[in-house]
Amino acid sequence: MKNIFAIILSSLLFLNLSAQQINQVYKAKKINFLGLDYSAAVFIGYNGFKDPSALQILPDSWNSLFITEPEKYNIQKAFKVRFDFNLEIVKERNKTVNYTERITEKAIILPHLTKEDLQAIIDDYPVFEKTGVALVFIVDAYDKSSATGYYHFVFFQKETKEILLTYTVTGEAGGGGLRNYWAHSFYEAILKAGKRYSATAEFYRDYTE
Repeated sequence: MKNIFAIILSSLLFLNLSAQQINQVYKAKKINFLGLDYSAAVFIGYNGFKDPSALQILPDSWNSLFITEPEKYNIQKAFKVRFDFNLEIVKERNKTVNYTERITEKAIILPHLTKEDLQAIIDDYPVFEKTGVALVFIVDAYDKSSATGYYHFVFFQKETKEILLTYTVTGEAGGGGLRNYWAHSFYEAILKAGKRYSATAEFYRDYTE
């Protein structure tokens, strides 16, 4: 009987903790946006990634779209919440990747990153000076054969680096040139994830104040 009571109590505490975590995400007045993290991404299809040296500079270019084309890549409009931008963390991480080693023809079950993998990536971020909720787009894979980009939209607590909520979303690639082709995939992914987030956040803000 004591064991059953302990299990029930543990479950209730977990549910309460989970609810508090979700509250932090959906009721946040402002979220720190870190950008696109390619540190664990794989690129499937040699035919689609013939020039690995181009991949070395493209992550910086893709992240810059949030600044240079804010009307199109408008995460504030998609998520209906205020963001402040801090793209330096992913910029430095993306520079360290050997993209040649990430290009493969091997069939991989996608998305390939687990929640444990995502947490390990977040744990490797530097210490944050300010508190609050952050959002990073961790790129899982670009698959040329299906013209699909796979993304994990990860919300986490800056103080503890604990993941609070994740959305795994795909986007269809399209357009001319390698940069625009894959940029379209995260444009679509942003719209999908933003729609999910904003709809739920509206409920939380209306009924859980």
